[in-house]
Amino acid sequence: MEKSSIHFENIKPTSQSHNLRQRDFDYVRKDLTKFNKSYGDMKPHSEVIEEFKKLIKEKTGRSAQAKAKFLIEGVFLFKKNHTDKELCQVADNFGIEFKVRVKELHIHRDEGHYDKTNNEWKPNYHAHLVVENINRETGKSVKWDKIDLSRIQDYFAEALNMQRGIKSDKKHLRALEFKVKKEQENLDNIQNEKIAVHSKKALELKGKIFID
Repeated sequence: MEKSSIHFENIKPTSQSHNLRQRDFDYVRKDLTKFNKSYGDMKPHSEVIEEFKKLIKEKTGRSAQAKAKFLIEGVFLFKKNHTDKELCQVADNFGIEFKVRVKELHIHRDEGHYDKTNNEWKPNYHAHLVVENINRETGKSVKWDKIDLSRIQDYFAEALNMQRGIKSDKKHLRALEFKVKKEQENLDNIQNEKIAVHSKKALELKGKIFID
């Protein structure tokens, strides 16, 4: 029996473009992308985060913390025979069970790899669940303790009729999640390097102006 697994982390700047296939990836088969589905509120994450910052100020009287997690994302595995309707129901019930608002559900059927021995395609069926990590009524962060996190693992295993994965942490992310995470981090680093180069050139130019 296939094992279930889900790990929530803070969203990356490139999460939405990855989930909506607005970029190319070497582990994606474009001929299968048509079988992907996305549901929910696709408002840009940057806009939602700004809304939350204002809401937190209004509700609590304090500014949002620098390390606040406004949106979190979890990746869970599913089986080939799971339908879109079933996966949407799993996402909806998760929101009800754990009292959070599910913003987006992205079902991916186009990722995987080719077996090196027989060149057979090995699909990696999974879905990305984007959840609001701020309670809109209180303006406070959603808090999950170890018991809640364990219950979340139980929930997905039961809802998907899959074997529960072993207890894990960031060091044990599945290969797919790790690859996506590293790819997003590389893009972030490239973007930061471009900003740094631009700032350096601007500083050099400014220095020349002052010298003159």
